[in-house]
Amino acid sequence: MSNRQKIGLRKKPVVTRAPGRKRRKALLDAAYDLLCEKDIEDVSFRDIASRAGVPEGSARFDIFSALGKVLSEQFADAHAEPVPPSRRKTWRQLAGHLVDVGANVYAQNPPARQLLIGGKTPPEVKQADRINDRAVGDAMHCSFSRYFDIPDTDEMRAAFYYFIEITDLMFTLSIIEHGEITESMLAEAKRAGVAYLETYR
Repeated sequence: MSNRQKIGLRKKPVVTRAPGRKRRKALLDAAYDLLCEKDIEDVSFRDIASRAGVPEGSARFDIFSALGKVLSEQFADAHAEPVPPSRRKTWRQLAGHLVDVGANVYAQNPPARQLLIGGKTPPEVKQADRINDRAVGDAMHCSFSRYFDIPDTDEMRAAFYYFIEITDLMFTLSIIEHGEITESMLAEAKRAGVAYLETYR
């Protein structure tokens, strides 16, 4: 069983003809597999196209951005899972739990670490991932709303998006400096994220 099968990448429906869907999926699968094997700066679109068995094009960043969107869905799914009562006695505890959930997804997924919080990620991919992070922030807002009385406003939804960006920054620094998300940097991510949410009390 491949890593892709283990983590269950969802097949996103796209409004294209069947050959286009098949080609896009082959490219996404090839990009994922190559990022399991190599550093992102060592992966060319030629490598991806060759692995996928499709003609070479010039859409390397498009493929990485599309793969980043698929990978980001795992974070939204993970944040939508029910939270054990022991991890949601207070909103601070829940916030820390959701940071742990995100760190766990990264720990199990090398391509996600490279594409979403790696220090060598192309700027175009990082910019595209900001859109994905808003969806993850919305999932966090829903999780908080399930257990606590919080405003359902654009401002509050934006706050959870910023929370994601703050904690991801700590994760990125940890990856750059240590090659992994360390326990100490995980604690820093929680501290920074909770301190930010404190301003909305």
